[in-house]
Amino acid sequence: MFKRNTVFIVGAGGSKEIGLPTGGELRAKIANALSFSLNGFNRTEIGGALVEIYNQRSDNLDISRYFKAARSISRAMFGALSIDNFLATHQADEDILLMGKLGIASVILEEEGRSEIKINSEGEILFQNTENYWMNTFCKLMSKEVVRGDFETLFHDVSIITFNYDRCIEHFLPHYLKTYFLIDDAQANKLASSLTVIHPYGRVGRYPNRGGTAPTIPFGSSKNPHHLAEAAKQIQTFGERMVEDVAVREMKYLINQAEHIVFLGFSFADMNMELLVPEDVQTNKGIFATTLGMSDQNLHPIRLKMISDFRTLEGRPPDIEMAPLSANDMLNQYWRPIFK
Repeated sequence: MFKRNTVFIVGAGGSKEIGLPTGGELRAKIANALSFSLNGFNRTEIGGALVEIYNQRSDNLDISRYFKAARSISRAMFGALSIDNFLATHQADEDILLMGKLGIASVILEEEGRSEIKINSEGEILFQNTENYWMNTFCKLMSKEVVRGDFETLFHDVSIITFNYDRCIEHFLPHYLKTYFLIDDAQANKLASSLTVIHPYGRVGRYPNRGGTAPTIPFGSSKNPHHLAEAAKQIQTFGERMVEDVAVREMKYLINQAEHIVFLGFSFADMNMELLVPEDVQTNKGIFATTLGMSDQNLHPIRLKMISDFRTLEGRPPDIEMAPLSANDMLNQYWRPIFK
């Protein structure tokens, strides 16, 4: 349990620890996913998802439009900063947006199913494969002072904002709780759902046993055209995300209330930071951030901007700890100041 109100902000580096792609790797995989031959898309589920979408629209499917859009995305990926930036550039092009989202959903769902937290034949996660996953360490530290059955305040002072489309956090958590606390599926799912997890840009389907009204999609369900079509609908881009959105207001509120903010595997993109920073910072912040792979030249302006963004109304700057560590190593090496 946390002694201080804490918000974790997670980027691609967090999911990378269990095999999900980074931004650059995602671009390459999407370029491949949206390629096609004379027989159609190399991933037949993408063609099937297009049929599903057009059946719901009661409209005729002109597949040549989407081949053209897919080719454009595939060719552009190696010249794009990210798939999100490319889709934001072309937000007025409905064909590009649809094919981009189908590409994202196809790749992420497949990578979920190939990750270190995929389900084995017995319906379990092999936890020996997750020793280097930050969520495993997070759960260990959360659980160490909790007596079985005394769960009311387990996630009381902590929340997670993830900029990833995958559902790895939601998937891992109930399996961990079930295994560690020796509780049944229903208890584990109920307890897991009490942890606030926000996806600013959506996700590849609402995870089963989590709240909400959007259709649920099983973890790693990559070959089902219906699931793929539904997953694409739950993805949003930079351009589609509106400031008035309920999720954005909730994020800013959580950040404002937090005493500790922990950035894990996050790249500090300007558009993402704009979604997080409140207009008036009311609580003094302790900030912890992983910076693995970032140069000093890039980190200096990030630190200065962070000091400016999170300065309180009274003029108090945040206390910032940046370290060139992975997400998991950050929790292992800074667990006392973060959790205490």
